[in-house]
Amino acid sequence: MAKIELDHVTYTYPGQPGAAPVLRDLSLTIGDGEFVCIVGASGCGKTTLLRLMAGLTFPTAGAVRIGGETVTGPGTDRSIVFQNYTLFPWMTARRNVEFGIRQARPGRSRAEIRGSADAVLRQVGMLDSEDKYPFQLSGGMRQRVAIARALAMDTDIVLLDEPFGALDTRIRGELQILLETVHMGRKTIVFVTHDIHEAVLLADRVLYMTSGMVSYELPIRLPRPRSRLDAAGLEQVCACRRELLARFQPDSNATRGCGEVSA
Repeated sequence: MAKIELDHVTYTYPGQPGAAPVLRDLSLTIGDGEFVCIVGASGCGKTTLLRLMAGLTFPTAGAVRIGGETVTGPGTDRSIVFQNYTLFPWMTARRNVEFGIRQARPGRSRAEIRGSADAVLRQVGMLDSEDKYPFQLSGGMRQRVAIARALAMDTDIVLLDEPFGALDTRIRGELQILLETVHMGRKTIVFVTHDIHEAVLLADRVLYMTSGMVSYELPIRLPRPRSRLDAAGLEQVCACRRELLARFQPDSNATRGCGEVSA
């Protein structure tokens, strides 16, 4: 069953007549409970695609549908994490997370909200910093709070725009495992990343974008749960990564290797 549909979507920035479209007649279906990673060079339209799914931007032509209904704005069935944290500066880490829960789940009691916030702050390693304001946190810590807020909202769809870019290797690995656990709870996840290894490790399907279109898609048929360390040496993982890297660097000998690659 389709969870997210883009039907011949074109998007051009407003006020730029004659400008090349950011997205070009793009049609795409993402299934209920599917984990899709989107890769591609900077400027190819990945973030715009995510904003359309979130209902923060609207197509110039075509339609975006969630569960068969045309998207007319943000909804409580979707949460989104941006690259730049988007925390409320006047709220502590805890209050930021609790605010997200209240917006998505207004019927929950104060105790339930606090319990959910505690659980997810602990999962992202931020419970000890719950009373700190964003200006008191490092960039990576702010991003972990933003991820916590999105996960605590317990939405059907989670949209993430390069959420792990500011995190160190250890924290990034821990949050990749957490995100896979969330997905296995039947969440639909769309994840933009520049890290090919990350895309292969997490996704059911990787979409490669160029010039506002999905020009290639690669199914990832690896069993779950996936371990970063166990998967690192699998020939299937290496083959998938070589296939994707060849799209970025078609004339490069680097496609023969299986080292960690960001594109």
